[in-house]
Amino acid sequence: MKFIGDITQPLHVEAIEVGGNDISVKCSGSTSNLHAVWDTDMIEKLLKANYSNSVTVWANALATRIKSGDFKSEAPSWISCSSITTPASKRRSVEDDIAAIFEKRATITPLECPLQWAQDANAFDCSFVFSFTSGEDLCTSSYFTNAVPIIETQIAKGGYRLAAWLNTIFDGATNLP
Repeated sequence: MKFIGDITQPLHVEAIEVGGNDISVKCSGSTSNLHAVWDTDMIEKLLKANYSNSVTVWANALATRIKSGDFKSEAPSWISCSSITTPASKRRSVEDDIAAIFEKRATITPLECPLQWAQDANAFDCSFVFSFTSGEDLCTSSYFTNAVPIIETQIAKGGYRLAAWLNTIFDGATNLP
């Protein structure tokens, strides 16, 4: 379960400077590393600023955005897992990936969904994550403001995908909006 959430964090799917762990940066005046800033620091700042420092409030807000807000139209694509660039697999859905695990085909062919999800998260590394300037405070500059939509979308994707996998394992279908 941890893997499905972790795969949405852009620095978990790249290897530059050990996933950003060896890149020293500033966050709210303190020295940290890029990985920690993305894993913890910016999320904590976002929670304090926008969600009464509550993970529950944030999770409920993201769930609402998925069910009836700005994520509603795109959420189904987060678990579609279809790609013409994935020749190793003919599976096209979370349900197919789960079936492959139960049929033990997954030991032969990589699962399509996690590969696509990793590629999705990795795209943010080049387009945004490494776009800061040396010495910039990542948590008090426009970098943070511009990171928030990425963070919220990626966290929402992780939750939605985890729900899809668990629903498929226990109910046989994603049963998601």
